[in-house]
Amino acid sequence: MLKQHNQLVLLMLVAADACAVAAAWLASYYLRFEYLPVDPEKGVPALADKYLPILPLVIVAHLVIFQRVRLYRPRRDGALLAEMRDILKAFVVSIVAVIVIDYALPQTSKISRQFLVTYAVLGTTCLAVLRGSVRLVARALRRRGFNRRAAAIVGSGRAAQRLLYALRRNSWTGLDVRYFVDDADPDKPGVLRGVPVRGPLSALPAVLAEEPVDSIFIALPTERAHRTAEVLAALETSAADVRLVPEINPSFAMRPNVSELDGVPILALRQTPLVGWNAVLKRAFDLVVGGLCLVIAAPTMAVIAALIKLADRGPVFYRQRRMGLDGRQFDMIKFRTMAVNAEAGGPVWSRRDDPRRTSIGAFLRRTSLDELPNLFNVLRGEMSLVGPRPERPEFIEQFKEEIPRYMLRHKMKAGMTGYAQVRGWRGDTSLKKRIQHDVHYIRHWSLGLDLRILAQTLGTVWFSRHET
Repeated sequence: MLKQHNQLVLLMLVAADACAVAAAWLASYYLRFEYLPVDPEKGVPALADKYLPILPLVIVAHLVIFQRVRLYRPRRDGALLAEMRDILKAFVVSIVAVIVIDYALPQTSKISRQFLVTYAVLGTTCLAVLRGSVRLVARALRRRGFNRRAAAIVGSGRAAQRLLYALRRNSWTGLDVRYFVDDADPDKPGVLRGVPVRGPLSALPAVLAEEPVDSIFIALPTERAHRTAEVLAALETSAADVRLVPEINPSFAMRPNVSELDGVPILALRQTPLVGWNAVLKRAFDLVVGGLCLVIAAPTMAVIAALIKLADRGPVFYRQRRMGLDGRQFDMIKFRTMAVNAEAGGPVWSRRDDPRRTSIGAFLRRTSLDELPNLFNVLRGEMSLVGPRPERPEFIEQFKEEIPRYMLRHKMKAGMTGYAQVRGWRGDTSLKKRIQHDVHYIRHWSLGLDLRILAQTLGTVWFSRHET
């Protein structure tokens, strides 16, 4: 049976990595000492004196580290970006290994620090381009019918059919589903979405013996999940790769992630995308862009503050309790748009043409200029420039019981504007639609999506007549 990565392909990949490291090492030497400034007192070191003798050791160190960080594992159904992240991590460790090797050498054989910096940049780029090119070429070949692998799906329920659709849509994986295996009548196997259904489950070894496959996906429905152990036992004699696909309602799974704790696999269903570098990146974006926006908006905010003060001598700002990331509450700052005692009788849902609104307040609401002080919340880390609009705790107690998945929106920091708002779901519109758009935003978050939402906000929302 064909394997995902046979020994020949693996050896070719290792050889390609070794060549890439060697090429980057030599190119870094010429770039550093031929095109960059060199200390005249030290001169240009000979390539054969220091840099060629250490190269074999450098290559071996890189290959060992690449193996340890699993750069040679099968990645047929993996994401290209994930491989690029692994390459960056591997090269960082490899550079540390090269530094250790350099320190272990005699003083007369030590290499230039500037050279190491040059190699770190050039080597990472070279390997990333190589691996990316290999991956893209392999995907293109698979789409055209080359290097395909046969797969079978154990189960024929919703999870199994969703998997079939995903594999067909992502043809670059090179996985062709040959059949389902389920408790169907063996005399009438039937056909599901163009794929035959074999069975029953107890005959799985015989089905595999009759038509071998390279990959097996176990996608049993929840009510028959107890048979997973039986299926795994039946697969003990099979050399095929085995993957488990749990049946989980997609509405309850937001950015699912599999981790491992002391050998125990853990599936996280409701994980915020703001972890690790994502959190650092979004916070840096909020600080830089939010600070710039505050500087630009400062003159306008000063004029608005003066107009509010002149209108009724009341306070300029209005602080309202809202709920943000992970259910934490904070005081959201806005320009006051209503009479001072507007909520003397308790929290009330605002509406268009609210009689409690002041004359200047009506204008501020129409243009959303009353939300400019939210920038202070952004700089304090309580809000983000982009995210689900925060709601009042009093209303959340009601909404979370009435609207399915309402609390999922609190897995992202609250924002001044959001995906729902630029899609037109703001103010007196369907709350369920807003929640759907908020959850969609969290599931597909990226910095690029934030930039698009900000651009659309400037062009639409801030000049809309809808309420928020």
